[in-house]
Amino acid sequence: MGSTRPSKRRRSSTHRINLQESSSASRPAEKLLPLAAFGTTASWLAIGVPVLLVAIYAYWPTLVWMEDAWRNEPDYSHGYVVPFLALMLLSHRSDSFPGVRAGASYGGVWLVALAVAMRFASRLLYMDFLDGYSLLPLVAGCVWTLLGPLAMMWSLPAIGFLFFMIPLPYQAESLLSWKLQGISTSLSTTMLRVLGQPAVSEGHVIWIGDQRLLVEQACSGMRIFIGVAALAYFWAAMVTRSWVDRVVLLLAVVPLAVLVNSLRITVVGLLYQIVSGTNYRHAIHDWSGYLMIPVAFTLLWAIKKYWEHLYRPVEHLTARDFVHRAT
Repeated sequence: MGSTRPSKRRRSSTHRINLQESSSASRPAEKLLPLAAFGTTASWLAIGVPVLLVAIYAYWPTLVWMEDAWRNEPDYSHGYVVPFLALMLLSHRSDSFPGVRAGASYGGVWLVALAVAMRFASRLLYMDFLDGYSLLPLVAGCVWTLLGPLAMMWSLPAIGFLFFMIPLPYQAESLLSWKLQGISTSLSTTMLRVLGQPAVSEGHVIWIGDQRLLVEQACSGMRIFIGVAALAYFWAAMVTRSWVDRVVLLLAVVPLAVLVNSLRITVVGLLYQIVSGTNYRHAIHDWSGYLMIPVAFTLLWAIKKYWEHLYRPVEHLTARDFVHRAT
């Protein structure tokens, strides 16, 4: 008797588990509908435009602060095109759109609440950047609530790209700029020595003989770094081959930005040995900064193409694939 009872318990518990598994397996999956099933473009505009106007009204001081940074700070002049590039990312990924949930998804309300909390914190702590960053959970929460969690996950690359239109916190920007200044100064001094120049660095100053070349904060390479980072993120989000391609692009940002900025300082130092006029030197300084941005983009594109040629994902074939190709 003692040996048969445990077996009955095991059989009954196993039976209950099988019933639970069969019930969960028979549970129908959530049905997602195409976006067109919820109305025409005009109906979506009738809903979206008022919501957008309310958001613009609520965030108007933040948008004015961001636009002022785009207009007056060269490091963030690309902010005007970031929203349009984010829309381009969504358009590029439109084929993989998972569909819209039939009902509202109230899980997104937590992200909207997080955005509201960030806005309150930015006012209480006098941190304007928190107000700007609150746009990201706000947009993600609205997409989650209106379209569903899968649609929100699908749009995350584009939402994350909006990060590049928001100015960095002052402390983070100053620290990053200081680090870039030091690295660029040391590397530029080495390049000048390789080219036969008697270059010596003292802090953020490069002495080339009797000439004093000051690597100021504006020459730290922040503009190149942020621009290259934004472009690398954009290309990484557009990649459809492998996640390795994305990692390579993102890892190339820092060394590429430092290299290009060091090349700029080296070229300026060499030209300063030839040109002595103040106006000419200002022109060399400014135009070298403008020209190095397309140079950095070209080098990043070259890295992307070289890696795509060097690394090709292995194609996994089954016996059925071989038979299909043979026929």
